[in-house]
Amino acid sequence: METEREKKEWLKLNSDGSVLRAPHPTTPASSDFTDGVASKDVVLNPETGIWTRIFKPETASQKPPLLIYFHGGGFLVFSTAWVEYHSFLYSLSKTAGLMIVSVDYRLAPEHRLRAAYDDCTEAIKWVAKHAAGSAEVPEEWLLPSAVDFSQCVLAGESAGGNIVYHVGLQVGELDLRPLMVKELVVIHPYFMGEEMVETDKGEEMIKFVEMCKMGWSMTLPVGSSRDHPFCNPVVSPLEPDLKLPPVLVVVAGKDKLRDRRVMFYEYLRRCGKEAELMVEEGGVHAFHIFIPEFEGTLRLIQRISDFVKIR
Repeated sequence: METEREKKEWLKLNSDGSVLRAPHPTTPASSDFTDGVASKDVVLNPETGIWTRIFKPETASQKPPLLIYFHGGGFLVFSTAWVEYHSFLYSLSKTAGLMIVSVDYRLAPEHRLRAAYDDCTEAIKWVAKHAAGSAEVPEEWLLPSAVDFSQCVLAGESAGGNIVYHVGLQVGELDLRPLMVKELVVIHPYFMGEEMVETDKGEEMIKFVEMCKMGWSMTLPVGSSRDHPFCNPVVSPLEPDLKLPPVLVVVAGKDKLRDRRVMFYEYLRRCGKEAELMVEEGGVHAFHIFIPEFEGTLRLIQRISDFVKIR
């Protein structure tokens, strides 16, 4: 059944080419510890408007590991300040004891890809400068004495999962030391292609796919097909010597594009990359954001928590 979230008109294109995004409740950051977590907004680049929301767990003695998060929304909508994102990242920070930097990147169609990738890469480099103690304007919550930069995870869902992967491809080529990206958590990654690979080809599915096609037409570089690597990464094999952190691919059983996401996992394994598949059969797309009480949300939080403790 279609949820109220799916029915909502998130984005409207006006005849003059301008964009109207539906208003949505947000949660302000609070630097006071509330039930174990404080939060703060920091502008990274005043010219582009990139900013981050940082979540700090109230830990007594040890430096917390770091998670950098990229939100979803098809590259067109959503914000890390939304109530649902704030709530999930707050819970993740508290449960896993993580310092979290959540990036608010530029959106399409005003800023087509690769703008989102560049913004998120810039955010990672900004964090890396803090790890090295060379930030021009240091953020006290990210000082080397406050964070374990040797344990960093990149995570994101939907468009954010797409970003995690494409930014992750660059991580091995960048000198981020002492920041060490140990894992990529790719949740319900937003990929597509010219060919429809889903086994479900019913009327509802066809309508959904057409909506996704429209979204990609506003997101990809002008003139690109949906087999552009930004949209369909499986079109060409990864180089054997490419350094890619281990990837956890999270798939929801009731996600309409489940087959595409499993295909991505199989592609990584076929290319010889370290990858693990986590399937939540009862979950819908972005369940961890919009259905916090779902058991799969708790399992995902625990999976990330266990990872940073093990590594």
